Amino acid sequence: HPEPPLEGAPPGEEEEEEEAEEEEEEDEEDGEGPEEELKVPPPPPEEKEPEEPPLPFDDATQALIDAAQQAREELEAAERELKETEESIRALEQELAMDFGPEGEFSYLYSQCYELSTSEYIYRLCPFKRVSQKPKHGGAETNLGTWGAWAGPENDRFSAMKYEHGTGCWQGPNRSTTVKLTCGTDTAVTSTTEPSRCEYLMELVTPAACQAPPAHEDHDEL
Repeated sequence: HPEPPLEGAPPGEEEEEEEAEEEEEEDEEDGEGPEEELKVPPPPPEEKEPEEPPLPFDDATQALIDAAQQAREELEAAERELKETEESIRALEQELAMDFGPEGEFSYLYSQCYELSTSEYIYRLCPFKRVSQKPKHGGAETNLGTWGAWAGPENDRFSAMKYEHGTGCWQGPNRSTTVKLTCGTDTAVTSTTEPSRCEYLMELVTPAACQAPPAHEDHDEL
C-alpha cells in the first residue's frame, strides 16, 4: 500500500522539492551556483621568444649602406647650413636697408635691447625692431609696437622713433610707442609713460643723439 501523504503538504509538492534539491546539488557539483559567478583566472603572460639578430650583410653591401647614411648626414648638414646662411643674408639685407642716421651713428643700437623696470611692468626696447611690456609678477608679454620710421620734426628727424601696430587695446586702437632720443653718455631707457590710452612715450638716452660740436679750423697766423 502507498504511504499516505504528509499532512499539510499538497499532493505532488514533495516530489517537486526533491527535484529542486537535486538540481541545486548538481549545480553546486558543476561549480555553477545560482549566486556564485564563475571566476576565470587571467591567462598567463605569453613569453616572447627572443628575436634573432638580423643576419649581417656582406662587406660590399654594408659599405654601400654606410656610404648612403654618410651621404644623408652630409646632405642634412648642408641644408641646415644653407638655411642659416639665407637667414643671415635676410637679416643683413634688413640691416642695410635701415636708416641709421646721417653718419650711421645709430647703427650700434640695432643689435641691442634695453629694459626699464617699474613697480608693475618691465618695458623692453629693441631699437629698429619692437617695444614690449611684460607684467613684473608673471603674465604674457604685450607688443607695444614694431619699428615704423623716424618721427622727429623736419629739422631734427632723428630725435624720435615711431613703433606701430602693437597689440590691440580692448575696444580701442592698436598700441603704439614714440621713443624720444636725448643726449647722454650712456645708453638706457630712462622713462615710460602712457599720455593717451594705448599710446606710449618712452625716453632713450644715447650718445648717438648728441650733436657733434662744430669743427674749428686752424688758421696759421700771419
